[in-house]
Amino acid sequence: MLLPITTDVLVEEARRLAAGDHRYSSRQLYYAACRAVERPPASITRGFIGLGALLVVLAGCVLWVHTFPLSLILAVLGVASLLAAPVNARVEHAREGRRALASRPLAASYEGFLSGPLSEALSSRPEAFTALVATGPHSPVGGPAGHPGTLRGAGGPLIVCDRPETAELLQANAARLPAGCTVMDVAGLLPDGGELDHELRDRRLVVLHDAGPAGCAVSPALRRSGGTDVVDAGIQPPASDAGLQVIEGAPARLPAGLEAALTPTELGWLRSGRRLELATLSPEEVVGLATAGCRAPAAPPLPGG
Repeated sequence: MLLPITTDVLVEEARRLAAGDHRYSSRQLYYAACRAVERPPASITRGFIGLGALLVVLAGCVLWVHTFPLSLILAVLGVASLLAAPVNARVEHAREGRRALASRPLAASYEGFLSGPLSEALSSRPEAFTALVATGPHSPVGGPAGHPGTLRGAGGPLIVCDRPETAELLQANAARLPAGCTVMDVAGLLPDGGELDHELRDRRLVVLHDAGPAGCAVSPALRRSGGTDVVDAGIQPPASDAGLQVIEGAPARLPAGLEAALTPTELGWLRSGRRLELATLSPEEVVGLATAGCRAPAAPPLPGG
């Protein structure tokens, strides 16, 4: 069951995402709001218990006026209802476990969220969303994430994002990243899908991406383009989907070169049309992934150099 996304819900989720003075994106607010308005299906276990107790009491009352056959029938029905309660509880528990591992319902489309609930909330309560990085996928608030000309001469890790909005989110939280980091989206780094700049090939490249075909293809593409120290810090299919809003779509075609980089299980999950976006995580978790990638030990050199 899904409740409507109201301004009060958005204000509360914005406060939670901004905990610790973090900045957050509109897509993160979208997933947080969808998660907040989700309600589990009603349980009938207590109904079984209440009905069983009522029938047993009624059977005792009927027996008092010497109607033994009716009292026996009511007692049997009451005991059966009480015995059904724990069985139903186990069934409901198993159903909730399967639901937690499967795709989660979304209260609205992302575009509908931007033009509807979020637009209304920004109009009525703008002071509650001062930590919002962007109100749309291409409307940066915190400034550009970087361009190739600014990368030359820098020696720290380069965080490469599959989405521009992820790069904007990290740039807005740059004070929490390791010193010397630079953030950029892959489209700006490899605009024509060609080779990496020679000054970037030996630099630590930390990839943050969704668990989707396009996101999982970024790390292999950087390695093919000449990157020698590529660390994949994104979310990997399918182990990271428990309890988060997995999106299910039509069977997907995988980018060229991805088969050699993933296991058959991961490839099967991606081909099924499912994907999990990085925006389902909190800003603190996204920054944590980037920081862990920047500090990961260097990979050993390939045989033969």
